[in-house]
Amino acid sequence: MEGRGRPLPQPLASLILAMDGALAALAEEGGGRDDLHALRNHLSDLCVLTEETPPIRRAVDRLAAAGDRLGEAALAVRGHERRWRSPRLGKARRALASLQRVLAGARPSRIAVRLDRDW
Repeated sequence: MEGRGRPLPQPLASLILAMDGALAALAEEGGGRDDLHALRNHLSDLCVLTEETPPIRRAVDRLAAAGDRLGEAALAVRGHERRWRSPRLGKARRALASLQRVLAGARPSRIAVRLDRDW
């Protein structure tokens, strides 16, 4: 995923790529709980590494909610929810792109600095 403006610091860029992969895996036929947990774990890592700001918090919340909705469709065994995978994946990817844009100006958290994972 390419962002506009400032490039993302490497630790955040790696997490964005991992989240995109988790969304893709979740949307595939075999996608399931493990992929949803992977997405949530990546979001958690991102929250630890970045200084919390209202825009980052909102973007994380949007992506978590979009991932949950995609997960509901992915975990549906039968019924009409399977048809909702593609639109939900699109919404989740838009939420991820929004998060990526917000992160362009992010500052490392004190924990990230202490763990030498700052930028």
